[in-house]
Amino acid sequence: MNNQEFYHEPVLKKEIISLLVTDKKGIYLDCTLGGGGHFRAVAECLEPGATMIGIDRDSDAIQWNLRNPLQTSSRVIIEQSPFSEFDKVLERHAISAVDGMLLDLGVSSWQIDNKDRGFSFMGDGELDMRMNRNSGISAAEFIASSSEAELCTILDRYGEVQNAKRMARTIKQCSHPIVTTFDLRNCLIKEYGPNLKYKVLAKVFQAIRIAVNDELGELQRFLEKSVSFLKPSGRIAVMAYHSLEDRIVKEFFRAGELGCICPPSQPVCTCKKVASLKRVTRKSLQADDAEIARNPRSRSVRVRVAEKLSNRNRYI
Repeated sequence: MNNQEFYHEPVLKKEIISLLVTDKKGIYLDCTLGGGGHFRAVAECLEPGATMIGIDRDSDAIQWNLRNPLQTSSRVIIEQSPFSEFDKVLERHAISAVDGMLLDLGVSSWQIDNKDRGFSFMGDGELDMRMNRNSGISAAEFIASSSEAELCTILDRYGEVQNAKRMARTIKQCSHPIVTTFDLRNCLIKEYGPNLKYKVLAKVFQAIRIAVNDELGELQRFLEKSVSFLKPSGRIAVMAYHSLEDRIVKEFFRAGELGCICPPSQPVCTCKKVASLKRVTRKSLQADDAEIARNPRSRSVRVRVAEKLSNRNRYI
């Protein structure tokens, strides 16, 4: 893979740097390294003595970034890891807390365009869809092992597919084995006709990809431990492209702002809950028309940023 194929223009680059970087000599963690767009942009604005960490569960992303090292005076750490296990990477390098965390939940353009990865119905390749091809089961295996009812739930919840029951039945009762992307696409076209909209196919592939990679579970596990590894006034920025992901992030940040949840009539607090976060972006940040024209990947992005409260501000 060459540089042009793998690298992509990072979405909302200037805005992410402005919202995330509060100490140019600090420690920053990019939990979804990908083609290194945001990783490199953040690193370039740091000063000597800073540390930039990049992790990704896709070995292709790790190998590409190691072969194309940053020209920087900052300390650079690049490791393969699911983003929900970022804490293990920090512990291996004796880092107890960071100044900023970035999580970009989008699938990289290179992954989508590479037919061998199986993320897209536009090219024929093995129906894999795994972010880490050495872990878990492929999309083809997932379909084969799922019941019709389970597949229906996945298509409905993760893809918001209309009449998901019929769609699941079509896939499970397909007359030929589904082992490639075209197998799945052609199975659906046979049932729905040659004019089946690309938008519907995209929703099906999206739903299966989310399930195969347990993407929402990964996000939940990441968020649950994230605040513990932020320094006071450290920030966490999450870029979501799916409504379910964005809702999880929004609700987590809102819950982090809540202090005591005891009934108002109770004279003494017994819940011991204190606020841990404050939202930096009260509403999600979205790309403007100029950004979308320049970088179409930004069309559906929703960015939310929160800051960890220092001890003296946790009782707000």
